[in-house]
Amino acid sequence: MNDVLTAPFAPEIAPAPVAYRFQFRGTGREFFRIWIVNFALTLITVGIYSAWAKVRTRRYFYGNTALAGHTFDYHASPKRILMGRVIALLLLVGYTVASKLPLYVWIPTFLLFVGVVPWLIVSSARFNARNTSYRNVRFEFVGDYLHALGAYVGIFVPVVLTLGFAWPMAHRERQYFYINNHKYGGKRFATEFSGSSIYAVYFEALLFLVACGLGLSLLVVFLGLSDTTRSLLTKISANRSIAGVTFLFAWMIAYTFIRADVFLLSINNMVLNGRFKFIAVHSPWKIVWLWASNLLLVLLTAGLLYPWARVRMTRYMVENVTILADSDFESFTSEVFAPQSAVGEEIAGFFDFDIGL
Repeated sequence: MNDVLTAPFAPEIAPAPVAYRFQFRGTGREFFRIWIVNFALTLITVGIYSAWAKVRTRRYFYGNTALAGHTFDYHASPKRILMGRVIALLLLVGYTVASKLPLYVWIPTFLLFVGVVPWLIVSSARFNARNTSYRNVRFEFVGDYLHALGAYVGIFVPVVLTLGFAWPMAHRERQYFYINNHKYGGKRFATEFSGSSIYAVYFEALLFLVACGLGLSLLVVFLGLSDTTRSLLTKISANRSIAGVTFLFAWMIAYTFIRADVFLLSINNMVLNGRFKFIAVHSPWKIVWLWASNLLLVLLTAGLLYPWARVRMTRYMVENVTILADSDFESFTSEVFAPQSAVGEEIAGFFDFDIGL
């Protein structure tokens, strides 16, 4: 009798979270066939086919990225991308011409361009999100111009006032804006991490650069003392060249490390709808190694190993991310969106804006 009376008041036991690990099924050989055709047709058509090449490439990588037995898809129209590239090229030419004119013409043009940057960022993110789907459910980007203006332009005010010390916080704000304004099936993504954690990333990169600087200084001294057959001017010139190239490569390594580690911070603190927790187990220095070795292989083979290099990096980045979920993906429903312009994405591509993770 007591059991019958108390049963309705027994606490429910929450189901254990289920781990869904991302998979990448593509291969270098498969992508090489797509890439070489894209490359040839882009050359033959003087760049016109590049819009179709971009769509084919993204559909290959999205279609080979799987989660819980389903793959992603990319739906952008090549014609819309081509139209966006034509407009982007015209704007780029106009900006380049204006930069050659007197300052009273160039300065207003530059300020106008700075004011347009947030729109480009929002437009690019919205276009990419709405043309990406998983389980026939589209992604969405809901960031607006004013918030983009603060995250990408206004944030530079404290950076300048602090002589660059606030740069890591500016980086965090850009991450927040990009991730926290994405939605899937009407549900938001969200990430948040401490300022001390991102400063630790930059501090580690700074220590690496300092160590490289000390090593280069010792190298310059060693070369200068050991070579007595060349003139002093030649030695100084050669040593500066070696030091310059080496330090540039070290700076690129530090930059790659920062991007990789901040990516890990963002992913490991990211949730979807408060119920889907993301976990990334990458090593930032492993990402740096993959980038550096891929760069070397591509350069040594005049670009022929680019497909294998890209697949290699993609596989590592994708397959080390897991989602812990206390429910399945059936709760996400699709929403209907109006077609988006590709102009923002293509202009951003021309100017190489850093608008992603």
